[in-house]
Amino acid sequence: MTESSDRPVWVRTWRSVDLGRLSAFFGLAAVAVAMLPVATVLAYRTNMDVLVALLWLGFFVFASMGLTVPQSGIGSARLSRFVRPVDVAGVGTGLSVPERGGFAVRAGILALALLLAMSHYVFRDDAPGSRQEQALFLTSIGAPACLAWLVLGFVIVNRTRVSLHPEGIVQQVYKRRGWAVTNALTVVPWDDVGDLRLEEHPNPAVPNRGNMPVIRVPRRSGDSEVVIMVCEKKVEPNALLALLLWCRDNSWARERLGDDDARELLRPPGLLDRIRADRAASAVTDETEVL
Repeated sequence: MTESSDRPVWVRTWRSVDLGRLSAFFGLAAVAVAMLPVATVLAYRTNMDVLVALLWLGFFVFASMGLTVPQSGIGSARLSRFVRPVDVAGVGTGLSVPERGGFAVRAGILALALLLAMSHYVFRDDAPGSRQEQALFLTSIGAPACLAWLVLGFVIVNRTRVSLHPEGIVQQVYKRRGWAVTNALTVVPWDDVGDLRLEEHPNPAVPNRGNMPVIRVPRRSGDSEVVIMVCEKKVEPNALLALLLWCRDNSWARERLGDDDARELLRPPGLLDRIRADRAASAVTDETEVL
């Protein structure tokens, strides 16, 4: 990082785009688009059994699309509108690094509960048999379990918010257990930031943790390091690492985090440019392995 650079220099450190999952995303998107006219026609020309079956197929298609978004790289193809100025009490104005998936997960759980209830409504008048038993099971256990899970998501909350300020990196750990709420605030001054490392998820029990990056922020003072779970954020990992390095190495650049247009500092290159960077890095790795 040079003193003359007026914005962070994006460098491909972590794989930015997974072409396999990206292809799966576009394939699922094509299926979802094709299902819309089919569902419209079936709604008027066939019985509800076929329509409900199509709704179940649509649910699994959209759920699979949601799973491929964070790991394929398509989610960071554009800068999220939730990357915006934020005011933290006791610290000041900075740039938020928002979390991903909270609203989508709750919406998916609610949609699943509605589908389970609809399945019972459609199949409840069938003659006694396996379908009637399945409908009874879905109604008595499945739908209430989904609703309980949805409510539990508001009662038990673990949320970690990260924001970047001219004063340093701010991490807020918010926990709610019913009516008991705790909110821990950690501020890491830029001069205390050590050697930043972009690594895979530290929990070996997490599936596909090689595709779930985190940024470790060690402290020169020897205090406990801060771990930014980039895999849970609506930002491109290399863009966030570049901004952190830029602010750590350039004291004059930190004031930019309080500007109204600070969100542009986290804008990654275009999707095609990131794909080319990934392919170039893979080619270099293959040549190194051959040698």
